[in-house]
Order: sequence, then C-alpha cells, then structure tokens
Amino acid sequence: MPSRRAYLATLTAAGLSGCVGTSPRSTTDSATATASTAPGTSSRPAVTIEAAAVQYAYRHIENVDWNAIRPADGQFVFVTVDASGVEPVVSREAFTLVTADGGYHPVEIEQYYPVDVDVPGALYAPERDDADPRGWLAFEVPARLETAPALRLERDTDSWEWGLDTEKATAPPPAWDWAASVPDTVAPDETFDITVSAENVGDGPGTFRGAVNFSHPLYRPKGFDIVLDPGASREATVSASSEDAAPGTELQYGVRTPAGESTVAVAVETESNSTESTN
Repeated sequence: MPSRRAYLATLTAAGLSGCVGTSPRSTTDSATATASTAPGTSSRPAVTIEAAAVQYAYRHIENVDWNAIRPADGQFVFVTVDASGVEPVVSREAFTLVTADGGYHPVEIEQYYPVDVDVPGALYAPERDDADPRGWLAFEVPARLETAPALRLERDTDSWEWGLDTEKATAPPPAWDWAASVPDTVAPDETFDITVSAENVGDGPGTFRGAVNFSHPLYRPKGFDIVLDPGASREATVSASSEDAAPGTELQYGVRTPAGESTVAVAVETESNSTESTN
C-alpha cells in the first residue's frame, strides 16, 4: 500500500482558482449590473459583484488526499465579491442574501474548504492577516426561492443591494438516481475506466457532483460533474490504472455523491489468467 502524501495544497490551488464559464460542465449563473440604494443612504460603496452561481452540492477536502461531498438541505448560492476599494474593510457578516423568502447569512466554512466551485476566487475572509478583500461568500437557502436573490451590504444604518442573475435559484430542484461500475478484472499495468451513471429524476436542472477516491497508486481524489436537465441521463468516466499493482490484488475505489456513497472493486489478473486471455 503506498504511503499517504500531502495533497491539500495542490487541491486547494487547483480547485479554488478556476474561472467562471471556462468548462462545458460549468453551471455558473452570472452576476447582473442591477443595484439599488435605499433613499437617504450614503453613496454606494465600491463593491463589485463578479459572479454568482447556484449549486446543490460541493466537493470538499475531507483530509489531505480524500474528498467528501456536502449536499445542501436546499441549495447553495455562491457569490464572488471584490471589496478591495472599500475602507474600512467590509466584514463577511456585513453581507446578507435577501429574497422574498427572507434573509440568509453566509455559511460558516470552518475547516474543509469547497473545491471546484462554479465561481472564481477563494473564501472571502478579509479578517485574516494580509487577506485580500475579494472572494466568494456561500449562502444556504431553500431548494426553490420565490424570487431571484439579491446581495445586501449593511454598514451602520445604511444598506445597499445588488441584484443577482441566478436563474436556477427559482427553479425546482433536481433529484438523482445513480450507479458506479468498473470491469470485473483488469490485466496488470492496464488503464481502465470507473464509470458513473446518473439520471436527473427531479423537476429542475442541476449538476451531479461527485468524487472518486483512490488508494492506488497514490491516495488522491478525482472529481466529476455531470450536468443534467430534468429527465436526462449521462455517464462520466474517471481513468484509473493497475500499474505496479501485484497480480491477484483487488483495487478498491470509494465513490462519493450527493445521493450516497459506494465502493467499487476490480481484481488484477494473475499472470496465468492474463496469458490465457490473450490466447
């Protein structure tokens, strides 16, 4: 069994620095330019809303080389803000997501950060030493909102709002049926696919997000995203290899999804079996 290795830094850098809309798998909603200021308030702070997106789950780092999935009870709304031109620094607590359903404060991200989210930047945490007052805020809201949300900033007795173009926030939520499979056996030093099949049995669009956790040849996760409209089904494949695995070894892979977990296993053929299969 290979030794565990420090994988956290690589995952965090890769997963939290992606751009909006650069992948065909992206389900990012865009931020709008609409904004409002309550009558009698001070001039609008120089806060930029860079992007907003709805997700029903996200991957997070469970330990240095293993991913877990955090599904929302309803849905997550991620909003990337840039408040670097505002003095004094704007705290996370000054922001609220508001809808006709009520107001929602940012979710506490205590230990394990989300990775591969659909908005750019890292966690908005300007209270940290030398932290840039730019990044995303995450809000957990009901599965379907009556109206599109807006981001509100409150300072002293003043407040301002920015409208968000998050169409999926008011759509019905998705629901998932899924299965994972691998070949029964593979030859030594063979590359093969772990296949995840998913169907959206809900009434609204969404992205089925998951992770396959490896213990061979190294401990590491590989994520997958399957974008599905209601009633649609698709497959995602994650490449694996039996390279350097001893003949007769069983290789196991943990599959994590918003709709549950499973383990799939493939047996590495013995040299005699490999010889027979080529004759």
